[in-house]
Amino acid sequence: MGLFSAAGYLQDQGELDPRDRARLDRILSWFSENLFAPPVDEIPSQAIFWYHQDSPMVRPMWSLANVLKEYNFSVELIKTSFAGLIVYKDEHQVAAIPRGRKR
Repeated sequence: MGLFSAAGYLQDQGELDPRDRARLDRILSWFSENLFAPPVDEIPSQAIFWYHQDSPMVRPMWSLANVLKEYNFSVELIKTSFAGLIVYKDEHQVAAIPRGRKR
């Protein structure tokens, strides 16, 4: 599960402290305003999104990860030099189908 999916789950199902809910809402609002989300029907479901290492999205993503960790979600940093077959790319992110996943 990706961090945005986990955040949505936490918003819908979790018993969030009011301050944490406000913090999570602020972080997600920031992403809504600053990160283009390509149409879901244009990205294969097998694709995984990766941020460019120098993207300004990285620091706020860690803020999101920290909220999730406080609610016992497991968070890992995964790096790669080859993300797979790139199916979407912009200045902040790529979506790629990893080797071994069918399109």
